[in-house]
Amino acid sequence: GRHLVFPLHADICVICRRIGFDNLNPIIWHKIANASYEVSNGSKFLGKPYEPNAIIKNDMEFILMQRKPGGYRQPTNMQRDASRIDKEEFNRWFQQIWNITGASTKQHPAPFPLELATRLVRMFSFTGDTVFDPFCGSGTTMIAALRTGRNSIGIDIDPEYCRMAARYLKAENADLFATTKLVFEKATAEPASLVKEDLALYEVRPARKKLA
Repeated sequence: GRHLVFPLHADICVICRRIGFDNLNPIIWHKIANASYEVSNGSKFLGKPYEPNAIIKNDMEFILMQRKPGGYRQPTNMQRDASRIDKEEFNRWFQQIWNITGASTKQHPAPFPLELATRLVRMFSFTGDTVFDPFCGSGTTMIAALRTGRNSIGIDIDPEYCRMAARYLKAENADLFATTKLVFEKATAEPASLVKEDLALYEVRPARKKLA
């Protein structure tokens, strides 16, 4: 059959520019060895392995950088000192192509590794900031924020992914001597449903293994 590619990254950039955001240089994430996860038969080939029907592997992901209108914030000197990135990390992170092994799609259709989230959180926030992930999935971004001294808010429409994120966050928080407060809420107009869902998330057991 036909294989179509929709350049969603380009469409998103156009929309963001229309509403007043500044398009900055994106990061190109080379998902090492991840394309084989994305085909049902586990093959390294997409399409047929001979010309002209072979299809270039889908192992690149665009990480778009958008700057909102307004002035620059003023972090405290303490925040700056606690958020420093050393020279070796700076040289590796602030380049346009990242070679990071992709994550398995067994638990989530669009996962990304913790290393990727940790880099971005450290690059574009200070300690004590609040990181917002409106599509938090299994909670990878929130784990990265927790490990780097940031607060975080995560939202997901799928209750199962919310429970998965809660399990990982509880496993992470177990070693922090209760210094981090986990709050679970459900966005709904029905108070009874809100309480029920909150209790369900509070009662889930921590994951056996931390997110790696």
